[in-house]
Amino acid sequence: MASPEQHTHSPEHTGNSKELEKIGEKQKEILRSKLDHAAEKHEAKGDVHHDAVNKAESKATIQSREARSPAERRSPITKHQREASFQAQLSTAQSDMHPAEKVFSKVIHNKTVEKVSDVAAASIARPNALLAGSIFAFIAVTAVYLVAKNYGYPLSGFETIGAFIVGWIAGVLYDYFRIMITGKK
Repeated sequence: MASPEQHTHSPEHTGNSKELEKIGEKQKEILRSKLDHAAEKHEAKGDVHHDAVNKAESKATIQSREARSPAERRSPITKHQREASFQAQLSTAQSDMHPAEKVFSKVIHNKTVEKVSDVAAASIARPNALLAGSIFAFIAVTAVYLVAKNYGYPLSGFETIGAFIVGWIAGVLYDYFRIMITGKK
């Protein structure tokens, strides 16, 4: 008697086993392709995860850089912010002053006084005008003094002021024509 576990090799069974081997091979190929596809998905997820980690690290780097150096942010400063900062610094400086200095500081930092000072600095107290006035006054007064001393004329004291005014006018005209010609301030 043959036991049920023994396989007999009949032609019928040989054909079936070849078909089974073909089916097995097809199943192996299907399983391999599924595994490859799953591995690719896993790698893609790994890439996405890797990209997300890199983006998070770059955002953290940017945030820490912004926290470390506010000069790099360079957001535009408004007029109101500038004025508030100036007032805060002014009040801090005035708190360290003596009462007389504090009063003087309040007077010269008054809006009206500052505007007048700015206009005077832009027109009357121009550096080239002051330099030209000083140089011209020195040269002219030296010449007038030498002539007056040689001939015995008395000096009134206005010579220096008059020479400075003439030199200042020459300096203002020089600035005016230089700006007109070159167009640069």
